[in-house]
Amino acid sequence: MLIGLAAHVHAQPVIKEDPQPRDAGYIGGRLIPILEIDDCRQLDPKLTQDQIRAQASEHYQRGETLYLQGDYDGAVTELVAAYCLSPYYTILKDIGQAYERSLEYEKAIGYLERYIAAVPPDARRANDCAADPKEDKANVARRTQVLQNLTAKVYVETDPPDAYITIANDSGTKANGRSRKQIDVLGGRYEMTVERDGYEPSTQVIEVGIGKPYTKYVKLEPLKGTLSVQVSPPDARVFLGKLFVGIGSYQAALPSGTYTISAEAPNRVRHEVQIEVLPGKTHRELVDLAPLPQTGRRQLIVAAGIAGGFAAGGLLYAFQETAIAGAGSVVGVTAGLVGAYFQTPADLPLGTSNLTITSSIAGAIAGYAGARVLTSKDEIIQPVFGASILVGGVVGYYVADRVRITPGDAALFNSAVMWGTGAGLLFSASFDPPRAVSSGLVLSGLGMGAVGGMVLTRYYEISRTHALLIDIGGLIGMAGGIAVSNVASTGDANAEISNERLANFALGGMAVGLIGAGILTRNLDLPKVPVRPAVGSATDSGGNATMTYGLTGTW
Repeated sequence: MLIGLAAHVHAQPVIKEDPQPRDAGYIGGRLIPILEIDDCRQLDPKLTQDQIRAQASEHYQRGETLYLQGDYDGAVTELVAAYCLSPYYTILKDIGQAYERSLEYEKAIGYLERYIAAVPPDARRANDCAADPKEDKANVARRTQVLQNLTAKVYVETDPPDAYITIANDSGTKANGRSRKQIDVLGGRYEMTVERDGYEPSTQVIEVGIGKPYTKYVKLEPLKGTLSVQVSPPDARVFLGKLFVGIGSYQAALPSGTYTISAEAPNRVRHEVQIEVLPGKTHRELVDLAPLPQTGRRQLIVAAGIAGGFAAGGLLYAFQETAIAGAGSVVGVTAGLVGAYFQTPADLPLGTSNLTITSSIAGAIAGYAGARVLTSKDEIIQPVFGASILVGGVVGYYVADRVRITPGDAALFNSAVMWGTGAGLLFSASFDPPRAVSSGLVLSGLGMGAVGGMVLTRYYEISRTHALLIDIGGLIGMAGGIAVSNVASTGDANAEISNERLANFALGGMAVGLIGAGILTRNLDLPKVPVRPAVGSATDSGGNATMTYGLTGTW
């Protein structure tokens, strides 16, 4: 309750204590607030002492009434006004009590400490009912100590949760605990540190009031690691997720976690990979963009037109009308071109296209030779020939699409079929057997080539260039064999012997050429030196780390 009376303003001497400076700040971590009595307005010099005392008494009485009514803010305003007019020390205690009731403990302590300092050594009781000033001073001092020991209730919400909280000041750690848990600490100014495994610690200054609740939200950032990406070719664009981050290379410190890195360049296959950045570590990623695979759409469209013409002409030859067969060939070419143009995917693999074309040709040869084994009638042979073209193409496309044959495997299979069929034709020319036997030799060569091609693709992996060089070797061998035969048979009048010898020499030259080319190109698809790109780090004389790029290997 208020202990001063309005009469004190008139009867007691005025005691003026030295005010605390406005920028007192903190003492021992506790806030020293600026008090209203340190900013009193200057008195009107025209007022007499009696007028001043009268105004002070009015303010004091209103302050007493407002205090009893529970309007502590209003009571403080009036009591401060009374003190500024007539600074009697007991009013300081009254203001302190009003602030205590409104839970403004810093201000309450400030005024009560002013009161303790302002009580004069020779202070006497105002009346017989009043407390002894010395005893009251001691009681207020103990009360002030109790208020100073009131703890603030600190509550910290963190993302992610379950973080460790440390509250400290210059004198050391004052409290600690976990997020989402109440932490009791004396009012004052502190440094609050929030820590959690895998995240950057967060430190910030907080000011907590005596006996007051304090809440804070802290979002922790994950610990960072370094991501370094080097891309070949150097003009490739690098993306972090969907964000474009650089050309040719990218290096940055990132919060630990999983990221998607992608790179793309003209005429290169887009590369995408997920990588994990670990805290305090450097993740180096070297990306080599592969060239776009060659497509076989254009050549398959052309081949489809040619195959359509032969197939339609052969099928319609069953009517034994040349005009109908010719017209059908034109329609077949058109149908083949249009159908392949609209039905063939734009990214058709080159291996699929190659095998489809070869299978179509092989089917045509198999159909034609097979029909000739059984009959010599063109009205039967030609339709079988036309149908075999279509069947061979469909089977080849289906198989190539299912096994996803590579261009190298397709080239190897094509070569085997071509040279197997060529060997059958040369054997047929060499022996000059009857029609059925001759066709059978061609079929045998075709079959052996197909089986040999499948076996070779099962155990060997070569490039198209390698297969082409072997084919060139076979052609050169055949040409050489024919040349040797012509030289050897110069002046021979027996044509049949010359034809047989020509076929024999061509067959032998073909074998020598294929074998020789295979031996000479056996290491074509192997690198000269087994090297691979590498990324590393080095430390200079100043102790700074830098990234290095190069090649590594053994030989």
